[in-house]
Amino acid sequence: MKKIVIPIILGVILASFVLLSIRFFAGGDEDNWICVNNQWVKHGNPKSSKPQSGCGEVKNDSQPQTFSEANLSFKIPSGTTFRKEIADDAGKIRVASFYVEKKINNNFTYTLYGVYQPNKEATDDDLKLAKKEMDPKTIKDVTVGGYKGIEGLILGPKTRYITVLLKNNRLFTVSTIPPTQENKILTDQILATFSFK
Repeated sequence: MKKIVIPIILGVILASFVLLSIRFFAGGDEDNWICVNNQWVKHGNPKSSKPQSGCGEVKNDSQPQTFSEANLSFKIPSGTTFRKEIADDAGKIRVASFYVEKKINNNFTYTLYGVYQPNKEATDDDLKLAKKEMDPKTIKDVTVGGYKGIEGLILGPKTRYITVLLKNNRLFTVSTIPPTQENKILTDQILATFSFK
């Protein structure tokens, strides 16, 4: 019995050594850069530096938009739509809102909505109050278009990312649903183009 077991064990060890040698010497480099969603991402620890081209070059095909109710201009990416809604009392704007939306097969995969109340005064206390609704681990201070504010994730039946700005003693909020990481990145790209007059 021992005469059979020893050659089998040696055969398994030798076969493993041969397979590992083939894998490392002829199998190619596992540590490299891969293209994911038009961005170069490290896979392992590549020896070469990040490529500068060849990964779905980003086109500057954004569309300028104006939300004059808050003296705001910004850009939205192609493939999204923009619309406004105004609630007024006898011609005086009570609430102004806008939506940037992306639909695939009649399903909204991305919605960014902004809300501005020009007649409702706000202070730093209102920013502190807004923090109470947010997951404490996600709260951070931000500056958008020159105005300071906060952002975080609100959990519950209407889970969303929210950015709350204090603009000239008025609150201006921008929310993102569904609150996926991909949508948060898209919102951050849009917020980076905000320009208040």
